[in-house]
Amino acid sequence: AALWLPSTGAAEVVAADAPAVGPEAAAPSASHAKPPRYKLDYEARFAPEHGSVQVSLTVRQPRDLLREVRFSFDPERYRNFSADGELAVEGTEVRWRPPHEGGRLAFSLTLNHQRKGGAFDSLMEEHWAVFRGDDLFPPATVTAVKGAHSRARLRLSGPDDWSFISPYPRTGPSSEWFRVDWEDRNFDRPVGWMAAGRLAVRRETIAGRKVAVAGPTGQGVRHLDMLAFLHWNLPKLVEVFPHFPGRLLLVAAGDPMWRGGLSGPHSLYLHADRPLLSGNGTSTLLHELVHVAQAFRARHDEDWIVEGIAEFYTLELMHRSGTISTARRDRGFEKLEQWAERIKGLEGQRSTGARTAKGVTVMRALDAELRRRSDGKHSLDDVARTLAENGVPVSVERLRRASAALAGGPLDALSDKALAEY
Repeated sequence: AALWLPSTGAAEVVAADAPAVGPEAAAPSASHAKPPRYKLDYEARFAPEHGSVQVSLTVRQPRDLLREVRFSFDPERYRNFSADGELAVEGTEVRWRPPHEGGRLAFSLTLNHQRKGGAFDSLMEEHWAVFRGDDLFPPATVTAVKGAHSRARLRLSGPDDWSFISPYPRTGPSSEWFRVDWEDRNFDRPVGWMAAGRLAVRRETIAGRKVAVAGPTGQGVRHLDMLAFLHWNLPKLVEVFPHFPGRLLLVAAGDPMWRGGLSGPHSLYLHADRPLLSGNGTSTLLHELVHVAQAFRARHDEDWIVEGIAEFYTLELMHRSGTISTARRDRGFEKLEQWAERIKGLEGQRSTGARTAKGVTVMRALDAELRRRSDGKHSLDDVARTLAENGVPVSVERLRRASAALAGGPLDALSDKALAEY
């Protein structure tokens, strides 16, 4: 499964426009002056009786800080666009220029989205819905005054007996609004997994993180099993990735949702029937949790690095937590090595199955060499933390540099010859 970065999916770019001219554009001379801000209200009203969601984005600003919003859309799912200001809908592209003091963009959405094979990764049934923020508000490119930042919030609504949950905190104890705040972007957009409808939710604090497990009632979601698994393994994961998010939402549902796991910012989805511990000793749930912790993606054809690290830690972290024995961990690695022999080569735009297993063998060899070369002072843990520091896409060269800095020189496990043998 692909990791969702805080830009998850397609990247959002804030194009720095030239500062506005005129008396109002003059900035205070004090170095601590606050940057100009505009407000974003995202709203989505679910109408299961019509099979649609009514979506809107309202911009409120003291002057024309946010100049233009552009995004691509799937015409089979998004339609009926309307807006204040200037709106152009051409083919699969939307270009919106709100009025100087803000305005509203609205459209309707068919939430359901099928993957290859027929299962859904976004679905609205009569009494519930499971989806990602990207399904509601597509990734956008914006033009704004240089230095302008948004202050964003999200409101989800629907039938009277529906409740709503997202990875974001409420703006107040009884508020209908979620606060959407990403420190690394100027244009905040709600992303990550969410659920709506007749929900059962269980909450606990684990390893200092606020954790919620949510799913539609009657779907066989094993809330307490998942929380128990997290109690065992999340503390060990946080030791490797200390910047793991302070909030985590785990959404689960049964058929016809996709029978796998998918990560998102501060959140993940897992099919209700997916075992917490697979026969080979790995765990889809823990694999996706590592993706949440990593918060990085790979460059083209090097996805094996991201997936190999995630799968390596499914076995390693469960061994550290005592969930599985040393013998079972080693058998798990051996099975992955056997699986890796089915294909040649590491490169591929998406790493799954045998290619990911090959990635695990590289990471295991790298971990062992790092420990040996540093007399036990360093391991793959240090490399993984370094790669996760700034969200820069991962590549073989970044992996080599991070490892060499710890070992005092290039490592045999990452040499051209060693990688070619895979």
